[in-house]
Amino acid sequence: MPQFYLLTVVSTVVAGLALSSDYLGTKSEFFGSFRFLRKNRSVQITVGLVTSVIGVLKLIFRSPGERVVIVGDLLPAAVGIILGVILIGEAFRQHPKAEGEPERVEKSVEKVTAAIMPYRVPVGIAGVVVGLLHFIFPRILFL
Repeated sequence: MPQFYLLTVVSTVVAGLALSSDYLGTKSEFFGSFRFLRKNRSVQITVGLVTSVIGVLKLIFRSPGERVVIVGDLLPAAVGIILGVILIGEAFRQHPKAEGEPERVEKSVEKVTAAIMPYRVPVGIAGVVVGLLHFIFPRILFL
């Protein structure tokens, strides 16, 4: 399905730009415009969920012209899942907690996101690169 292929590329690039917008915004004003994706919690969770779900579905469905079932889109699927999980974790860490949320859940989310957040910008840039390479070379194995 070409639509699913394009959705994979777009979601991976958008999620990568959202994660790396602070760093890339210092280099170019265009990339700084993607900071709004991280300011609104609902947008951040939506982009994270969409990217993660597409990454999981990408393990199941093939891109057009692919002969290998799982390995053919392994890198875009893995990067999509990782980007989505980081976006969702960052949304839960940055924004105030909900009423009645257990303290141990908050501590576990804080521990995981504290370990992952230093790698937010490199993972975001890698997501953009993988998305663009997947768009340019759709039939290359692992990409």
